[in-house]
Amino acid sequence: MLVGNQQQTKETPLSLAEMQRRLRHKEREVYSIQRIGKALSSTLKLDELLRLIMQEITTLMDADRSTLYIADHQRREIWSKIALKAEVKEIRQQFGKGISGYVAETGKVINIADAYNDERFDPATDKRTGYRTRSILCMRVWEPHAAGEERRVIAVIQVLNKREGHFTEEDEALLEALSSQVAISIANARLYQRLEQKYRELDLLYELEQMLSAFSQFPVIVKQLLERAIGYLQAEWVFTVVPAEAGYLFCAYHQSGEHRFEKVAAVSREWQVFEAHPTAEQWKEQWETIRTHFKIEATPEFDPQSMLISHLNPGEDARGVLVAAGVPSQENHEWEDLQQMFVLIAQKIWRAYELYQLRENLVKQERLSTIGQLMSTIVHDIRGPVNTIYGFVDLMGDESTTVEERKEFAGIIRDEIKSTMNMITEVLDFAKGKTSILPRKSSVKNILERYKPRAQQMCQKNQTRLKWDVQSSQLLHVDLDKLNRVFYNLTKNALEAMGSGGEFTVKIWDEDDQVVFQFSDAGPGIPEELRAHLFDSFVTSGKESGTGLGLAIVQKIVREHKGRIEVESQPGQGATFRIYLPVYKKESG
Repeated sequence: MLVGNQQQTKETPLSLAEMQRRLRHKEREVYSIQRIGKALSSTLKLDELLRLIMQEITTLMDADRSTLYIADHQRREIWSKIALKAEVKEIRQQFGKGISGYVAETGKVINIADAYNDERFDPATDKRTGYRTRSILCMRVWEPHAAGEERRVIAVIQVLNKREGHFTEEDEALLEALSSQVAISIANARLYQRLEQKYRELDLLYELEQMLSAFSQFPVIVKQLLERAIGYLQAEWVFTVVPAEAGYLFCAYHQSGEHRFEKVAAVSREWQVFEAHPTAEQWKEQWETIRTHFKIEATPEFDPQSMLISHLNPGEDARGVLVAAGVPSQENHEWEDLQQMFVLIAQKIWRAYELYQLRENLVKQERLSTIGQLMSTIVHDIRGPVNTIYGFVDLMGDESTTVEERKEFAGIIRDEIKSTMNMITEVLDFAKGKTSILPRKSSVKNILERYKPRAQQMCQKNQTRLKWDVQSSQLLHVDLDKLNRVFYNLTKNALEAMGSGGEFTVKIWDEDDQVVFQFSDAGPGIPEELRAHLFDSFVTSGKESGTGLGLAIVQKIVREHKGRIEVESQPGQGATFRIYLPVYKKESG
C-alpha cells in the first residue's frame, strides 16, 4: 500500500511524452527480466547471481541503492548478503526491528514516501554512514514450497530513494514479480551449495581415514585432524579433551597455526560433561573450567551460537569432547550439516585415540614376546656349557683324578663360564643392534684350538661321526670368542637336525684372499619355505626348543667380520653352510 502517493486517475488522458516514458520503462523491464532469466540459466553461484539481480532491480526501480537481506531464523535476524552502493559491508537486523526487520517478521510489504515520518524506521545506519534515506520500498521473499507446506520468509529486498518522487504501486507489482526470481535463485543456489558441501564432506572424510592409517603417534594424528577441522569449519579455535589412562590429553589448534598438546594428570571435581546445546551461562562456566584446568591464557568472548560441541564417545566414556569456537554464521540447513559433520570429526578423533592405544598395546606385547624369546634363547644356549661344567665338576670330585687333571678340568670350567657370559652378552647386543666385536690377529690353527675339542665332545655325546679336513694356515683378523660362537651355533643346529648318529663334516680351505669354513650335516635339509628367511630373527624350522635367533646371530657376527655366509640344501640331503672371511693384511691391523 502506498502512503502519501497521489495516483493519476484513469480519466486523465496521457500525453505523448508520458506514453513514450512508460514505453521506455516497459522496454527496460523486459530487457532486465531477460537478463535475469539468462543469469538464472548461466550460473549457480549465489553471490554473483544475486548481485546481478539486485543491479537490475535498482535500475528498474530507478532507485539509488538496493539491499538484499538473508533471513536467519535460528538467530531471528536478517543480515545483508548484497548491498549495492552501500558503504557498510554487512548490516545485521533483529526480526521486528527497523523496516526490514518488520517485513521479515510479518511478511508485509512496506512502501514509505518519507522514512523519517515512520516510527518503524531506525536511523542508526544513516547516522553511522552519513547517508540520507528518503523513500523505501521493502518486500519479503517467500521460500519456494510444496503444497501444504507453511510459507516462510527467506530474504528481504529493500530499495531506497526513488530518484524522482517515490515508489508506486506499479513498482510494488514489478518487485513482487522479481522477488519470485530471487526466491528461485536462492533455492537453486542452496541446492547446488549443499551438493558441493557434500562432496567436500566426502573428500574430508576420505582424507581423515587416510590420516588414521598413515600416522602412528597420537599427537601427530590429532594435530592433523584438528588442522583439517579448523580449515573446514573456518573456526577461530578447535580443541579437544581426550580422557587418557592417567588423566586427560588437551589438544588445541588455532587458525593462525598455533597448536598445543598437553597431558594433564587430573581435573577437579567441578569438571562436568558438556551439554549438547549449552546456554550462554552454561558455556561460560564450562569455558572457565577448561581455561583454568588447561591454563589457557586467552579468554575470547565466544558467542555460544558460534560454538560447536560434540562428545568424542557418547557411549561408555563420554568425558571426551571436541569444541569449535568462533564458527562463522551459517543458515539453518548449513548449520545442521555442519553439526553432523562435526560429530563425525569428533568420532574420528576418538577412533584415532583407540587406534593409538591398540598400537601401543601391540608394541608392548611384541616387546614382551621378544624378551621372552630372548630369554628362551639364553636359557637354551647356556644348557651346553652348564652341562659341561656339571660334568667336569663331578670329575673333579672323583678321588681317582690327579692334580694335573683337576687343573685341566678347572681351566675347561673357566672357559665354559666365560663362554656362557659371552653368549648372554651377544644375545643382548643382538637385541640392541650393537656391534661389539674385538678382533685381533689369529691363525686358523689358533681359532680351531677352542672349537675342535668342543665339537668332538658334542658329536660324541650325539653319537655322530666328526669328519675333519683343514687345508689352511692363513692369518685372520677375528674376535675368537664371537667366531667360536658362530661355529658352535652351526654345529648345534646340525646335530639337532640329524638327531642321534650321522656324520658332521668340517672342511676349511683357502680361496683367493679368503678362508672358507664349511660345515655340512647329513640331516633332512632345510624346508623350502624357510630358505628365503633363514637368517631372519625368530625363524625356526620347528625344533622343539628352537627360538630362531641362532642363525640371525651367526649372520650378524659374520658381517661384523666383513665376511659372508652361504647355505646349500636339498631335501633329504642335509645342509651345508659356508663362511667366507677375509685373510689378514697388515693395513687391516
